[in-house]
Amino acid sequence: MSVTIEGQIDIAGPVGKLLHRRPLKNSTVMQSFHTDPVSGDIFVLQLMQGGLTLSGESAPVDYDTRNSRGDMCVTRLNRSGAITGYMYLRGFGHGVNLGVENRNGTIRLWTETASQPNSKNEGFGTSITNFDFRSGSVLDFGSSLHAKPYRPTPTALFATPTIDRSSNELVVRFYSDGATHFERYDLAKASAGVFEPLQRVELPADLGVFQGYASHRGVLYMLNGESSTATRNPPPGNTYITAMEWATGNVLAHQFITAAPGLEWREPEGMHVDTRNGVTNLHFGFACEDPGPRTCTLLTIPDTVEVDGVKVMTDWTPIALASGVTADVNPPQGRLISVAGTTTLQLSGGVKGSFTGDVDLGTLPDALTPSVAARCNVPRNNNGGTCVARVEAGTDGVLRLFGGRDTNAITWAQLDSFSAVWR
Repeated sequence: MSVTIEGQIDIAGPVGKLLHRRPLKNSTVMQSFHTDPVSGDIFVLQLMQGGLTLSGESAPVDYDTRNSRGDMCVTRLNRSGAITGYMYLRGFGHGVNLGVENRNGTIRLWTETASQPNSKNEGFGTSITNFDFRSGSVLDFGSSLHAKPYRPTPTALFATPTIDRSSNELVVRFYSDGATHFERYDLAKASAGVFEPLQRVELPADLGVFQGYASHRGVLYMLNGESSTATRNPPPGNTYITAMEWATGNVLAHQFITAAPGLEWREPEGMHVDTRNGVTNLHFGFACEDPGPRTCTLLTIPDTVEVDGVKVMTDWTPIALASGVTADVNPPQGRLISVAGTTTLQLSGGVKGSFTGDVDLGTLPDALTPSVAARCNVPRNNNGGTCVARVEAGTDGVLRLFGGRDTNAITWAQLDSFSAVWR
């Protein structure tokens, strides 16, 4: 355990998953994300891809121009990872962080805005604003549809917001006077256009490339690192999560993150803390796929408590069966648990059919899909002394059964003995 104050999330704890390699509306790298506190829907920010022609534009605009202007795309996904909406923002920034409110059923987004290009001609926000999420629409900086921009200081750069739901506060990060600062504000007052800083702290030095932050119960969490490929910053990469106490500015923990080692590209992007069904989760993201289109993977560190040495990461969840596969007495399901710090995929139930070759049994939910294939031997019908088959949970989310042959068909397989290391 690396917990020193009440309410701190153990960033050295086992890691589970929320989304696995999900495509977004645009093909670019995800930059940040946040969830709707009511539905749990996930909102993801990314730079707008090149080649689009939006309202008011006479021809397609290339990616470099979009990047320089600070044009962004918001994708809305449900908890299963399906895209349910999107929105385009022009002149807003890079999308390093995001906040989501639900105001009596209306989704209100907090983002950076008033984008200015940096020395690399990449647009980043100098102020923050908030606005209604209107799926399918295009919102321009300066529109009456977004709140009056707030700039923390007259010289502020790289300004980004997030929401701390544990304290109902708005947190703003920005660069000014030679340092990067974080400030806390009362969310209700900020929503009404009244910005009165409650506290300011400086970003600790030497953490690496900044990729996102979240705040919860007096602790500020920061994500740092770079993309990891076979030839550049090779696995396990250089991703770290740092926890800092708001009250003192002291660093509480600094943790190297090796989770999801099988992802291609694996660039850390975005952080968020939410609480659902009584469980608080620290989520952090990785942009994936090399080459693109990029996808979105969201990992999670839950604050669930160990019982008899076992920590349940994801409780029993049904597995959707493929055509031609039938449940045998108990339908197949799976869960993630952690024992002594090792995350394990467990399956239960059974299947039956007439399997005369290797076959897809079904599809795992994202929360159970590994980044490195997990395999285990399971019992099957005894035919000529052959009574064991192999089951594999693939990185594509498919659960497969191996061993059936024309001369030795598998008519049933029991999954209760499946227990394999999950990464």
